[in-house]
Amino acid sequence: MNNPGILKRFLDSFSFVIAPPICILCSRLIDVELDESEHICNNCLLNLPVAKSSQEILERINMNFGKENNPFDYAISLFDSGTNQEFLKIIHTLKYKKFKKIGTFLGIKLGKKIYEHLSLLEYDIDFIIPVPIHRIRLRERGFNQAEIIVDAISNVINRPVNVNLISRKLYTQSQTSLDLSERIKNVQNAFEINLDLVSLQSKNFLLVDDVITSGSTLYHCARLLKENGANKLIIAVLTTA
Repeated sequence: MNNPGILKRFLDSFSFVIAPPICILCSRLIDVELDESEHICNNCLLNLPVAKSSQEILERINMNFGKENNPFDYAISLFDSGTNQEFLKIIHTLKYKKFKKIGTFLGIKLGKKIYEHLSLLEYDIDFIIPVPIHRIRLRERGFNQAEIIVDAISNVINRPVNVNLISRKLYTQSQTSLDLSERIKNVQNAFEINLDLVSLQSKNFLLVDDVITSGSTLYHCARLLKENGANKLIIAVLTTA
């Protein structure tokens, strides 16, 4: 079996028999010829809950931190999971089961949506910034899911990524099990900015994470950018929770 094409088809067939691809949401067998994703069937993709509007997402920041303190100008989400927690399986599978292809696949879809929205705004994006995770959590998980999403977005909208501008200096408890007030306190002073990398003056940034709940993580990252001269800031997330 020296033909690499035949070998690949054999290995794919063997993998399909041993571990057939199943939709992580509905458990339906994935049709590798028809379904867009290896992990989410087309039917579930079509039925992703409608995304919150920019105004709705920004209002969440206003409510938790005060309108006068909101550093963001615009917000984009791919879908909402606040009304149906089942769809958070997508994020959990990406982060905790390490299905990184989900991040790339949905990052491309988010990138296309961002591209459409940028054409309607009166300003452009200079840099894309992933929300950082602490080096210990990076070692535990093996990757930063926000970076995977950012790389996919960058390939779509053709804007540069800066992964080192903001870093996480404090190893904090996971936000998942915390209530609103605990989430807000948990990430205060958790981040720092490296001003040696790039001038922030009058620059516009796209700040990316997998999910927004209270908005505290994105908020504290954004405040650092604003306090050091950033101009326009846009939130981009896969989902609102």
